[in-house]
Amino acid sequence: MIRKLHIKPAFNTVSTFFSNIKPISIYGLLVTFFALFTMTASMAPAQAELVDLSSPEPVIQLSTQDASWLTPPKFDRLARSMDRYLINCSYDQDGNVIRPCERTDLEMVFSLRVDKQGSIKNIKVIESSGVESIDKMTIRELYKARLKPFLIKGQAVMGDVNVPIVFTAP
Repeated sequence: MIRKLHIKPAFNTVSTFFSNIKPISIYGLLVTFFALFTMTASMAPAQAELVDLSSPEPVIQLSTQDASWLTPPKFDRLARSMDRYLINCSYDQDGNVIRPCERTDLEMVFSLRVDKQGSIKNIKVIESSGVESIDKMTIRELYKARLKPFLIKGQAVMGDVNVPIVFTAP
């Protein structure tokens, strides 16, 4: 005699349905809230306050003739090291040229922002020498220097001045 096993697979369909519907409904709810928020935000006029972050004092562009050094920059160390970068020439003991120089001078222009006390606060390279290391050394020395404060009608003012610097090979 053969017996048939009648086994009914028992699927718990109710719990599977509810366990899958909960994440779907939460996701749908979040999407709906986001959509409503986006529509509400896009319909409301934007209200922003403009804040002026610029300097409260005007910065005056001054000429080089208005600038005079209180503490001039010291280019001694720069001039000594300039031989490596600028002059690629050699002379014999009598002073005769063995190899001619590639360049005999370097011209640079820097824009200096000077505060009311004459301290240099910001330096921008307007015209580079073409040798980045010389530009950086020059900027480092300019930061150590001080200018006499700029006076307009007896009042010290903040100002910008363009300073040309020329190094000439001996």
